[in-house]
Amino acid sequence: MTDTHRLIDHLASRGNRVRPLAPPLRRTLLWLLLAGLVLAIVVAISGLNPSALQAPFARLEWLASLLVGVLAAYATFQVSVPGRSPRWAWLPLPALALWLAGIGWGCLQEAAQLGPAALVMHATSAECARAIAMVSIPLVLVMLLLVRHAGAVRPVTTALLATLSTAALASAGVGLIHEGETMLMVLLFHFGMVAVLCGLSLLLGRRLFAWIGYASR
Repeated sequence: MTDTHRLIDHLASRGNRVRPLAPPLRRTLLWLLLAGLVLAIVVAISGLNPSALQAPFARLEWLASLLVGVLAAYATFQVSVPGRSPRWAWLPLPALALWLAGIGWGCLQEAAQLGPAALVMHATSAECARAIAMVSIPLVLVMLLLVRHAGAVRPVTTALLATLSTAALASAGVGLIHEGETMLMVLLFHFGMVAVLCGLSLLLGRRLFAWIGYASR
């Protein structure tokens, strides 16, 4: 019995303290501060387009994409914690519906105002999709590192929410730069790229966590 007590004391003396995770709200705010800083640098380098948010439907679309990014980030830090309800994954859905509604409203308004010109596509608008991917992919990898322990709990859901958050924020940032875009272009190249990245996260979420060293077995 003495040897057992001595072994327990020995193991306890060598144990490292485990620092608990910060509350999801605090982690979300810190993450949004980092993402906002990156997007501010991108906008500062590329130049702000003063006419980007003149139309009411453009402001609604932009605010909705920003709200999707914020709510998806908070949901990410919730579902990545063991024991938290998986229902947090539904949090960004109303904002996502509002985003689509804003784009749809914009398409109808432009079709009424511009006629067939509202359907004209510019080849340079495809650069928006590439810019969103280039900004969001590094950010989502950083975010997955922050929630890497979720790989043993909810890897696919966490990866999906993290990708949705970063891609939506990237879309909002890119929307402040490019000019001459119709709402149809926003639907195809902004929302479309967000959908593509989210689809990839569904397919590769578990592999991403395995790549950074954490994945459910």
